[in-house]
Amino acid sequence: MNCTKCGAQVAEGDTFCGSCGNPVAQAPAAPAAPPMGSYAPQKFVDPATGVPLAEWWQRAVALIIDDVIVGIPTFIVLRIIVAIGTTTTTDQLGFQYRSTSGAALLFGYVVVFAVWFGYFVFFTGRGEGQTPGKMAMGIGVRIEGGAAGAIGFGKAAGRYGMIFVMGIIPIVLLIDYLSPLWDPRRQAWHDKVAKTSVVTLR
Repeated sequence: MNCTKCGAQVAEGDTFCGSCGNPVAQAPAAPAAPPMGSYAPQKFVDPATGVPLAEWWQRAVALIIDDVIVGIPTFIVLRIIVAIGTTTTTDQLGFQYRSTSGAALLFGYVVVFAVWFGYFVFFTGRGEGQTPGKMAMGIGVRIEGGAAGAIGFGKAAGRYGMIFVMGIIPIVLLIDYLSPLWDPRRQAWHDKVAKTSVVTLR
């Protein structure tokens, strides 16, 4: 570094020039390196309790996993029931017609509903409130605020009962599933009714 007044060489750390006595400005110190992990993404937390909440995409992926697990076998069962309840008739001109009994269709839909409802109530109401899909994503259903412990089968039944009721009008169900995106406590409408939260467990 050189003196700005006389141009003489100034040793690093000197505050005055050794030749003319002119004060020497020190170069600004390099900024300290940020601590490791300071830019790690922050988890959503419940503003009332500070409990880490599941993100919307985690809930969505968990639901897709569960739908595949329970959807494939129930679809197969429904197809079997419909096939059993379907008869083929031939008219006088040789044309064949197939018709499915209304009772068979009703029975098939009741079986599908019972399996889906039982699946979600059983897994959500016990232990950590985790279906296989939620277990894969490291999230679980808890009492509103994130208190530890199972929510119980009664509350789980009410929670998923609301989902089925809202499913009668598809647009309402869609908004329900999207609502954690803007809700400050990351609750869907069915969470608010059942007073539950979906929390991060890992």
